[in-house]
Amino acid sequence: MMKTVAFILFLLVNLKSFGQESKKPSSQPDMAIQLDFGSAQAVTNLLAKTKTTDAELDEIAKLYGNQQLIRKVTSYNKTGTEAAFKQTLREMVETGTVKGNDPFEWKAVKAKLPEIKTLVRQLETKASFIEDVKALISPYSPATLPVKARACFLVGGGALGFTIGGDDTFNVALQKIGDDYEGLVYLVAHELYHTIQQVGERHRTNGKTAANPPKHIDNAYTLLANLWSEGSATLVGDFTKIKQPGGFSKEQQEQYDRNGQRSRQNFALFESLLFSAFHDSTANLSELYNIGFTVAFDETSYFMGYRMAKVIEEYRGKDVLAGLITKDPIEFCQIYRAIYTQFPDKNIIRFSGSTEAILTRMEAWKDKL
Repeated sequence: MMKTVAFILFLLVNLKSFGQESKKPSSQPDMAIQLDFGSAQAVTNLLAKTKTTDAELDEIAKLYGNQQLIRKVTSYNKTGTEAAFKQTLREMVETGTVKGNDPFEWKAVKAKLPEIKTLVRQLETKASFIEDVKALISPYSPATLPVKARACFLVGGGALGFTIGGDDTFNVALQKIGDDYEGLVYLVAHELYHTIQQVGERHRTNGKTAANPPKHIDNAYTLLANLWSEGSATLVGDFTKIKQPGGFSKEQQEQYDRNGQRSRQNFALFESLLFSAFHDSTANLSELYNIGFTVAFDETSYFMGYRMAKVIEEYRGKDVLAGLITKDPIEFCQIYRAIYTQFPDKNIIRFSGSTEAILTRMEAWKDKL
């Protein structure tokens, strides 16, 4: 039986890192981050072969990261089961292709195999990786909030980066990155920030009695919470700051540019979704979410939230954004609203009257959800 050696590197910010004492400045968050390359290594090593066994496939499928991948693929494609993971992976290894349904996108992985291997080697040997990520997220994170997170590097599936439930693990699909190391740093910063947001949410709601809001409040809150979380994370991992972008980073910068050119339309679209969520009891929240926060419509609400976060950073500072980690997401919109009210002569996109009315009515539920 093959023995899979998972390359797992622990970086404890306030202990020792790479054999040297790491002194954490008081302004930096207290983070312990585990990097797990085991799943990516196992699959890429297998794809370099021409034969495999049931035992080998079973062992690879049971790896922590690949279990995360299977759960994610199954969430949007019911054929993406563990059995399909093993069957299609065997087909890819032994025939060089997947003729039928390919829910884990092994053909795309195989095509990028040399680039993936190069990137994994960089991750294994580049001691500064986690420091590069921390440099992006530290200014936007509260120093008093201890965070433990696991970064799991995978290959396969359609998602670029994802988290599942309340697990403090964020997952990144390396076949989407190619050999763009700097792009990976920014993507990991985005996903790690979501983990910090999850920790902040637990801290905020700890000890509270669970609220049972009306459906329209719950639906509106879901959209507003995602507007804050994705917008803030898109600012933390801001691809526009990369001066010499690789292929993946160029694609991300093009998405920033497209959405920047239609900022007012992005606002109007999200506000229409919010209006429907709040006022229409028959509205399908999943479809509203998909319009605003998935690639089906170019993740337009990510970039509305990003623009709002940039305005807050400019007029209130990074510390205010860091403070929002442990506050109700509605506060994100209220701070933005206060800024454009204070500076009416600036080029700041204002909410519509109906959105302002919804936010006012949501205030009664602030800190209860």
